[in-house]
Amino acid sequence: HPRVRRQRQMCIRDRFYAPYLFTSCGDDDDDDTTASGMVAGTYDGTLVVSLEGQQVGNESKSLALVKNGDNAVDVVIKNFKLNVNLGEDAVIPVSLGDLKVERCLLTQKDGKYTFNGATELKGIEVPLAPGMNLPVDCKVNIKDATVNGKSLNLPIVVGVSSNDTELMDVDVQYTGTKQ
Repeated sequence: HPRVRRQRQMCIRDRFYAPYLFTSCGDDDDDDTTASGMVAGTYDGTLVVSLEGQQVGNESKSLALVKNGDNAVDVVIKNFKLNVNLGEDAVIPVSLGDLKVERCLLTQKDGKYTFNGATELKGIEVPLAPGMNLPVDCKVNIKDATVNGKSLNLPIVVGVSSNDTELMDVDVQYTGTKQ
């Protein structure tokens, strides 16, 4: 009978297509609510460099906090250069290359995220005079960095040594806003 056949066809069609009729239209599918997802991103801000309490550098810089698991980020500063101003037009450009401090574990308290991390850079060339460079090793320590909303506060201490002799600590303070 044609009427029964049409009903069977509609029943089969409805069973086949029914799962495709219900789709999500929400915009929250890509929202990452993990600790690292909340802070990961590109930050634009200012890098202030101090030697023995004296400010020797202040420049605009972008950096990235890159998700590394649910509860950790990598701090990445591409082409990291410090122009150390020693006064009287004496500026020493120090290139640290691409700086990456990996697996900085995040902790959350009162809506604010904090993290620490460290890495070591070997054989950084510091120009002392034309044609004269001093190879140094740098221990980069991030201590008590905070992300509060879109604001990043990133204190870095760079311990500089040569031939296993500590030469100085360079204090770097980065403050930025998530883009």
